Amino acid sequence: MNRIQLHKRVNKKLAKTKQLILNSFERTLTLLELNPYLGDLIPRKNISKKVILFYSTNKLFRLPLTNYWRLVYTVIKDENKTVVLILEFFNHKDYNKRFGYK
Repeated sequence: MNRIQLHKRVNKKLAKTKQLILNSFERTLTLLELNPYLGDLIPRKNISKKVILFYSTNKLFRLPLTNYWRLVYTVIKDENKTVVLILEFFNHKDYNKRFGYK
């Protein structure tokens, strides 16, 4: 069984989102429980050293949410389990800024 774990910053942002985005987020979590590798792997050329230090990993996945929001997560494999760690979610503008898209 896979486990979903939210990073502390994600919990604070959840309270501020609209219901539509929250519903999309919940649907996405359900899909990630079934397939942790559902998202697209963010190309390493788009991940700055600052971002790697911020998240403590360079293996980042992204999934689109409703209204052009993006969910960023990583997958941690252990001997007996796979853990999906939700790192952050962004609106389109902030996502592009963080990962250097224009």
